[in-house]
Amino acid sequence: MQSLRTRVSSAAAPAQRRSVIAAAARPSQQLASQALAAGLALGITLSGAPALAASPYSSLADIVRPQFAFVDEDKNGVITKQELLRTSQAVAEDVDFLVPGEGQLDFAMKLFDLNQDGTLTTDELLSAIALDGAVSDDAIDKDVVSVFDKDGDGFVTLREFKAGVPPLGPGGEAAKEYIFNRVDQLVNADSKLDQQEFANALILTRTAVLGY
Repeated sequence: MQSLRTRVSSAAAPAQRRSVIAAAARPSQQLASQALAAGLALGITLSGAPALAASPYSSLADIVRPQFAFVDEDKNGVITKQELLRTSQAVAEDVDFLVPGEGQLDFAMKLFDLNQDGTLTTDELLSAIALDGAVSDDAIDKDVVSVFDKDGDGFVTLREFKAGVPPLGPGGEAAKEYIFNRVDQLVNADSKLDQQEFANALILTRTAVLGY
């Protein structure tokens, strides 16, 4: 069985990530919003301590917090549509990224509101950005691994998986459990995820949360 220790790396470089321009060109608010998430992720490089070292991060949001401290302009823990727009504009100045329109921003505010309580928090937006860049074509970001694999044994248990995925609102805990068990049972049903299983679980989580 392949543990998480065998293939982890820092997140893919911008050139290796999904094409923001291709996604933004499709006529859909959802695709435009996923382009927004990918575009924001293009503005950072996820990296940090080796996966086996004690993690300096307690959550997905913490991984990107230093690079995106400017998002929450008034530091009240809540992201407004205007703050999201200005963040998008700031990122667009540095990377090849299309600033979303009014309707796309409205959709993004709902999409990134992970717990569905009607308020987009800073942690929710940062978690979405980190989740977008968690898995590249052939590796899991090592800081993401460290957020989940708390005991450093090279595997992710159901308890670790549910703790690592941010709150998802009504039915969220059941959804996390379903994703974990679905991936685990497809291989060996040993109640823990190795590197490939964990990557698949993250991709399924990103699909459920961000729609792609």
